[in-house]
Amino acid sequence: MSLNDTALVTVTEAKSYLRASTAASLQVQAEYVGLGDGEEVEFSLDNTPVSGSLKLYVNGVLQVEGTDFTLSGATITFTAAPGAAVPITASYDALADADTFESYDDALLEILINAATKKAEGYTGRAFISQEIIETHIGDGRQVLKLYKQPVTEVSNITLDGDEVTDYSERLSIGRLYHPVVWILDAEIVVTYTVGSGITRADTQALLPDAVAAVLLIVADLYENRGDKVDSESITGVSSTSYKMPSRAEELLNPLRISVGLG
Repeated sequence: MSLNDTALVTVTEAKSYLRASTAASLQVQAEYVGLGDGEEVEFSLDNTPVSGSLKLYVNGVLQVEGTDFTLSGATITFTAAPGAAVPITASYDALADADTFESYDDALLEILINAATKKAEGYTGRAFISQEIIETHIGDGRQVLKLYKQPVTEVSNITLDGDEVTDYSERLSIGRLYHPVVWILDAEIVVTYTVGSGITRADTQALLPDAVAAVLLIVADLYENRGDKVDSESITGVSSTSYKMPSRAEELLNPLRISVGLG
């Protein structure tokens, strides 16, 4: 399994989002940094600390960043060299390298991102990143045919029971195709069209930040709740709760939903 070209976020972005939770970060409770020798001022940590999380001790005494030392990446530079044989220790939160943290989860995250993007697109009736879609409809004897995804940018081909159709009109802004008479009842209609809000992932992320946030929320929900769970539960006289999609994700996606009416 690999990340689809139409997936709205990358594995790196999903990892970064998951690590926003302290529980998902690498927490270094105690690290032996080294021994002072009275001359050396520069020491290296095993990982790069999250900003503001480093607690550095010299001989058990907490040091003050900006006064007693400075930090650049994983490198500590003391204002004055720690004394000879003085132990230096640290604790901090870190975002470790991909090779040492969650790299085994890459394949799983790709699956979850693909699923979360599909879920968000299905909920909104949109395709986020530009793509060609070939879909089949069955004629219902009406003049109007509603495409499944929006926003539509181009219809390149329509066939009716295998024969190309050219005598139709379109309203791409609402994803509708109109036959001059009717789309024949029970006829197989195959439509090839291009749909999407942005040409690239970066374009789409800039255009639809709420959708990006919603997909990340869905990924986090799928990742952190890997077992089956109930769809909903209720307590008589108190309230009911649905677990089908994170409520904040629905809140972000609701303004992007496309009406299902024929128009």
